[in-house]
Amino acid sequence: MLKHDSPRILSLGVLNLDFVMELGNEMIGKKKMGRQISINAGGHGSSQAIAAVRCGVPTALIGKVGDDAFGQQIQCTLEKEHVDCRFLTHVPNVHSGLATIIIEDHTDNTFIDFLGANYELTNEDIDHCKDAICQADLVMIHMGPAIMDVATHMIELANECHTPVLVTPSVMTADVPLHFWKKVDYLAMNLAQAAAISCLSGENAKTARISASILSNQVRQGVVVHMDGAGVLVAEKGTMSLMDTCFSGEILDYSGATSFFTGVLAAELVKNSSIQEAAIKAHRAALLCMGKVGVYTSFPSAEVLKTL
Repeated sequence: MLKHDSPRILSLGVLNLDFVMELGNEMIGKKKMGRQISINAGGHGSSQAIAAVRCGVPTALIGKVGDDAFGQQIQCTLEKEHVDCRFLTHVPNVHSGLATIIIEDHTDNTFIDFLGANYELTNEDIDHCKDAICQADLVMIHMGPAIMDVATHMIELANECHTPVLVTPSVMTADVPLHFWKKVDYLAMNLAQAAAISCLSGENAKTARISASILSNQVRQGVVVHMDGAGVLVAEKGTMSLMDTCFSGEILDYSGATSFFTGVLAAELVKNSSIQEAAIKAHRAALLCMGKVGVYTSFPSAEVLKTL
């Protein structure tokens, strides 16, 4: 049995320690010199949970980290953010996930992932969370390759207890059958994910519209695509709306923005906002992330989120 304070949202996604280095222009010999670094909890599971909690919705995550210093730091950051860690497990003799993100001016970021303990998560671990899944108002899942099987299993359990499901697909989920999405209530994506999931070429508004149109006829509720500065697209069966298109800021870094978008969207849906209202707030939060360099350090505060 769960405590009376069971979480309203459950988050599933990889858990990493993010090591983010912003490179400067200085060289010493053949070495590039870093301008600044940040080391914090990261990965889709962490980031979307932090976003939901900052929106005021009690949220727990499910995942595994190593029994190492990285795992301790991941949990320390999550607890500082008031994310419920009752389903976070430390695995002996396994390293925690680590993501190295190198940010350099005028070029795409470099990502190097070591997924470590994320591979240790099993269907049995999800089964142990069944009571929480059934009592939650929503489960939000990032379907990355490392946890694809357990993510699918969690969706099946949520369907059994009629708990709504919000999924952000990885760009690696193109081989998921179209009919699978009938088990999902909401899909939340960026341009790259929208193109990949529907096997379309080109990360642009046209492919986003085509993908959202196809998928909105499969999911139970709706599809939301955040299109960076071009706005946010919401597709429900038979309708499509492009909103929040008046962006005049500068996009500096995309890292972490989609996960934060998902967490805000989930929180607002749980608070009974319409899908359109939730999408606009989530999109504005993601734009704030993209206006700063970094991942965790770019996330807007709870106070800022209240103003969106």
